[in-house]
Amino acid sequence: MSPIYRGVAALVASLALLAEGPPDEAARVFAMTGARTSAVRSYTFGLHVDFALKTFPYVRVHLDGTGKYERPNLYSIHFRNVPWFGKGFENIKMDPMEPVTWPATYDVVSLMHDGARSIVDMKDRTDGHVRGVHAIIDDNGLREVQWSYVNGGVIRVDVNPVQVDGFPVPLTEDADIQVPGYHIVAHATFDEYKLTTDSP
Repeated sequence: MSPIYRGVAALVASLALLAEGPPDEAARVFAMTGARTSAVRSYTFGLHVDFALKTFPYVRVHLDGTGKYERPNLYSIHFRNVPWFGKGFENIKMDPMEPVTWPATYDVVSLMHDGARSIVDMKDRTDGHVRGVHAIIDDNGLREVQWSYVNGGVIRVDVNPVQVDGFPVPLTEDADIQVPGYHIVAHATFDEYKLTTDSP
């Protein structure tokens, strides 16, 4: 495979890397992240992502798609215009971006509070490719998460929420993805939210 295609493959594969029992206080914090949206049964949204490979071959890719969340924790996205070299990455599960799913995957190492924000460090429950996870959570849900990998890779995602029908949902997300040999940045915007909620 040529360097260009290896670089592009790394860019697209970085999406998949995103898709990888706390103490009582941590369990409470994780549960609270879903409290604000507990009345939301499901929602759909539009998604637009700009990827840029910051190392050779400096490829840029724009992807458009749609996403869907279904209670309790099913969160997925579908890209419509994945180029030929990204086939197989059209559908991606994004459940790891939902803190309420973390107790099944991670053990909490430390938990601190800074005003309205909770700062949590975790480790994988099983020996795998994730060395540690660092996250910042507030009343609007996840604000920042960083995965560190045993191969030296690091993925950080910053979340900027917005209120839709009184519920917090992502407006933008910015990812910085560093894996051995490659550095990728991505900016995602979310729009066209349609929420289905419980009856009052």
